[in-house]
Amino acid sequence: MKKTLITIATTALLIAGCGQSSDVGSCERIIEACHEKDTGSGEPHDCHESAEAAGVTDAECAEIEESCLLACE
Repeated sequence: MKKTLITIATTALLIAGCGQSSDVGSCERIIEACHEKDTGSGEPHDCHESAEAAGVTDAECAEIEESCLLACE
């Protein structure tokens, strides 16, 4: 019985650990929202490119996140 409870508890912890992290930053949220909407020009493209730019910081993405997420709905 004790082994069964340990197995159940371990499985529950593994499943809980596989959920999406709440640590996803602004850049990643923009990339996820705008990737499919990026047609090569326009605001979704600009947002996608900005979020993927080399050296971009999450703070920089946070500044454009709200408008980008709206543009990429």
